[in-house]
Order: sequence, then structure tokens, then C-alpha cells
Amino acid sequence: MIFDTLNAYQRTRALRAGIDLNLFTAIGEGAATAADLARKLKVPERGARILADYLVVIGMLNKQGGHYGLTLDSAKFLDRRSPAYLGTAANFLNSRELESHFDDLAAAVRKGGSVTSGTIEPESPIWVEFARAMVPMIAMPAEFIAGVVGADSGAPWKVLDIAAGHGMFGITLARHNPNAKIVGQDWANVLEVAKENAQKAGVASRYQTIPGSAFDVDFGGG
Repeated sequence: MIFDTLNAYQRTRALRAGIDLNLFTAIGEGAATAADLARKLKVPERGARILADYLVVIGMLNKQGGHYGLTLDSAKFLDRRSPAYLGTAANFLNSRELESHFDDLAAAVRKGGSVTSGTIEPESPIWVEFARAMVPMIAMPAEFIAGVVGADSGAPWKVLDIAAGHGMFGITLARHNPNAKIVGQDWANVLEVAKENAQKAGVASRYQTIPGSAFDVDFGGG
């Protein structure tokens, strides 16, 4: 357990390398050997083999007779062709802005709080990255919630989505319910992402926004 934890960063970096190189997608498309991967990814064969073998060791790939294959999880979540692809989440979860908060955790403990500048400044670009990166990860829970609340009933709804981010929870409700009107609140730069997603989903005419801090804006009534 101790050495696994001390070396956990290696697993993270290897997975991120596989995502950044589109290795999982390449295998899904039929690049089954190290030579195939080298040609597909335009990297040296030795590098492709070492990375793929390590991903086998940590359970991200299968290997049999020199041929690599995707696991059930990697096929569903790491192949870009899958509607459940989660690779974009790595852009946010492994961003330097987030990782930097753990650079000197002992100092944070001594202080009793963060020793970094934080990420909650108005219009912080990290939340735009969050909004763009997390959409695939949110799609399934958003659909689940739409089912739980009976969005397909068609009842006239007015939904306020505070700290909307990508906007997918409200957008999914609007997509299921043609009589739902959504109001998303977040920083102005983040809401641009939500409006893009509403446009793609065909519900832009029923998606309004309130830019600003959730602690300061006027939400109105009714």
C-alpha cells in the first residue's frame, strides 16, 4: 500500500499519456500490435510498446500473443468514438491549476488552509476548462436525473440552475421536456459554454442566463 501510493503518479501519467496520444482509440480502431500503434500514433515502436505494456500491467489494456485489446472500461470510457468517452475530463482533473494545490500539502496543514491563490476568482479560466471538459462525464447522471424527476411528463417547468457550469443538467431537462424553460447562473465566461451546449441540443430558445456570482446576483421571483 505504501509503495503503491508513493508511485501512484506513474499510473496517472501513463493513463494521461495514453489519452493524449489517442492510444485507446487507435487500439479500438484495430491497431493491435506495437508496430501498428507506432504507425498509427507516429511514435517510435519502443515507446508505444513500453507505454502499452504498462497500461496492461495496471489493467487499462489486455494483451495476448503480442496483440493489445481494450478492456470493457477502456472501450467504453477511453475510446474517443464512444458516446461515454471521459478522456476530456483529464484536461480538468489533471490540470496544473488543480494539481498545484497538492504541491506542498504539509504547508497547507500547518497553515490550516490553502497556501495557493485558489481558483474561485471571478471569471477564473479554470472553470471554463471544467465546463468544456466534464460534459461527457455528466451526460449519464443528467439523463438519470431527468428520469427521476419525470422530465418527459411535459409539464410547464421553470428551472433555475445555480452554478450551471456546462449547463447539461438543465439542458437535458429541456431536451426531454419541450415545456421546460431553463435559467442558468454562473460566471459570464462559463455561461458561454452552457449557451453553446444549449444550441447544440436544440434548446437555446428556452435557455436563459444570469451572469455573475451566485452570492450577488438578483434571482428575481416567480
